[in-house]
Amino acid sequence: MHDNLIDWFRSFVPAPFNAAPKEWLRAAGGIAIVMLLSVFSGFLLFGVPLTLQLIAPAGASAVLLFAASSSPFAQPWSVLGGNLLATVIGVSLGLTSLPSMAAAALCVCLVLVGLFSLRCLHPPGAALALVAVVGSPEIHHLGYGLLYPVAFNSLLLLAVALLYNNLTRHPYPKPRLPRENVHHTRDPQPSERMSFSHDDVDRALREFGEYVDVTRDDLERLIKQTEKHALRRSMGEVTAADIMSRDVYSHTPDTFIEQAWNTLQRNRLRSLPVVSDARELVGIVTLVDLLKHFHPRPGRLNFGQLKFLRGTKLRAIMSSPVVSVTPDTHMVELVYLLSDRGLHCLPVVDEERRLVGMITQTDLIAALYRNWLRHLPD
Repeated sequence: MHDNLIDWFRSFVPAPFNAAPKEWLRAAGGIAIVMLLSVFSGFLLFGVPLTLQLIAPAGASAVLLFAASSSPFAQPWSVLGGNLLATVIGVSLGLTSLPSMAAAALCVCLVLVGLFSLRCLHPPGAALALVAVVGSPEIHHLGYGLLYPVAFNSLLLLAVALLYNNLTRHPYPKPRLPRENVHHTRDPQPSERMSFSHDDVDRALREFGEYVDVTRDDLERLIKQTEKHALRRSMGEVTAADIMSRDVYSHTPDTFIEQAWNTLQRNRLRSLPVVSDARELVGIVTLVDLLKHFHPRPGRLNFGQLKFLRGTKLRAIMSSPVVSVTPDTHMVELVYLLSDRGLHCLPVVDEERRLVGMITQTDLIAALYRNWLRHLPD
């Protein structure tokens, strides 16, 4: 009982923030900019008294938009739809003959239900609704005309947030996780077949029961990152440099495709990196790329007698830019790239993008097998 009481009191202590101090300053800068614009434009367009009554909810919205832009509360539909719906409810109750206390209590309840129903929950909207219900006579005189300054403030907040957050490398609105499937089948991604599924996340959220202030995609992304870190810890520091092939065949962009075909066929390769004279990676050519450029002979097709179009060089058919990794890339990242991304090989480049090695799916499977053997109990 004593321990439970101590744990209960500890729950009052705030958890440490994950955001770095530079993120605090970034958010503070955005809030300062948008509040200055809101106050200045409000004074000019709607007058000082009305602007001062609406500026507090706008400030609360600004905190969400710049300090917690990943929150569902801060997404564009939540801000605009939530503020407008809350204002309509507040004005409607303000026009009734209900006592102020009863109207205020009923207002917040209706706003909460309405915002949940339309999936635009935005806490500052409740403050706006209360301003409409118990505000000054000037607010009551405006009636539904209050929607104009509310809409203006909401759109201004969104416009500045879109510009500022994206310029400071905080994507807004929060992009949804792509559901890539390079093979165009109904099967889950290879990395997800032994992991959690989208249905598992939905079921966990339903069982949790309470509202979670994080988007479903962000929660899924967070769980995947946690899995990656756990897997990385269990594997140890196995990097691309440990498993890559270092003696790599390559050609330059001016190599004719006949020579590239001979190199692939003679060494049983499926892809060939294309490098500059300084060994800088500039492209990659696969068997499929080459087979698109041969001149078919009449009669039965014989792959041993392919005749390629004369004068065609690798620069005309190579894929560029190339997905590549560095020697210190961890094996966990390699698993993702060579499974979910549908890649068959990964060039390894140094800081100057010079080719230093190559990792194939075979290299990765062998490394995973060796790592599994190393962790078997004696």
